[in-house]
Amino acid sequence: MAFEFNPPLGKPWLLYGLLGASLLLNVVMVLKGGDAEAPTADAAVAEAGGAEASPGPVDPNAPAVAAAPPAPVAAPPVAIPVGWQLTTAEVSQTLANTFRNAVGADGDALAAVFARLYVWDLDLRRDVLAGDRVEVIWGKDPAGTLVISAARLHSKKHGKVYTAYQWTAPGDTYPSYWKEDGTEVPFRLQDTPVEQYEQITSLLKDRPTHKGMDFKAPVGVPTISPRNGTVTRVNWNWAGNGNCVEVQFDDGAIAKYLHLSENKVQPGQRVAKGEVVGLIGNTGHSTAAHLHYQVEVGGKVVDPLDYHGAVRRKVDPAQSPSFQAETARLAAQLNQAVAAR
Repeated sequence: MAFEFNPPLGKPWLLYGLLGASLLLNVVMVLKGGDAEAPTADAAVAEAGGAEASPGPVDPNAPAVAAAPPAPVAAPPVAIPVGWQLTTAEVSQTLANTFRNAVGADGDALAAVFARLYVWDLDLRRDVLAGDRVEVIWGKDPAGTLVISAARLHSKKHGKVYTAYQWTAPGDTYPSYWKEDGTEVPFRLQDTPVEQYEQITSLLKDRPTHKGMDFKAPVGVPTISPRNGTVTRVNWNWAGNGNCVEVQFDDGAIAKYLHLSENKVQPGQRVAKGEVVGLIGNTGHSTAAHLHYQVEVGGKVVDPLDYHGAVRRKVDPAQSPSFQAETARLAAQLNQAVAAR
């Protein structure tokens, strides 16, 4: 027997009421849709099919991801001081010709000063070849004398770069020139007639007629006897030698000091190693203040470098911060200007 439902008054009013309420509620929710909670960024990424935004558990075995390095910052320019200039050139024929073409009237003087830096390591007539490159920062001091602060010679023959940077070592009166590794460019006599000098400007081998070593120093700088000996004569041939002193060392060698401003000894006087024999000057046949130091053994002129022996100083580690700072500054000036050529 089937069950039959007969609603009141013959119609399903309760069902109609429920359906109507549901419809009304949906209309209200649609009208208030702006107040619904917006989807989160994570949900938006997930809906777009992207990776999950919230970090998941960290894998301890996963390799670390290095942070991107910062963009390189250009080094500030290292200005060449006012009054100085940089010259770079490819060697053609001779150094003198090269620098004359590069700088004009100052070319010969610049070539002479440049060559003086490299005469210790090279035979400039044979070792400097066409196509070698020279780089030099140079200027003039208040007296108008040409001065080099930094120089490089790129040698094809030897396959290396010879450097020379001007730096004053602690305790020195005058600056000298040094290689990048802290080795002094010029040699020094082990027993020297001058303790403080600006530069050795001439060697025995420079000219066939030149018989000694020239030490550039201001007038009045003391010159000493490097060994024990006896003064044999003073002031002979004044027109050529100016004030001069001759000392015979105890081993029989003769040392001559020329162009002095003043003698401090007399013939027959005994002198000890380190004793002052005169003051450097510019007398006789001389064009600038210096000491001409000449050594003779058995009546023959010998090279003071061979007779006394020579050494090259090395920068003391305790002084290296100053040296490194100065050479780095000069090298940066060379590199910057050369790169821009």
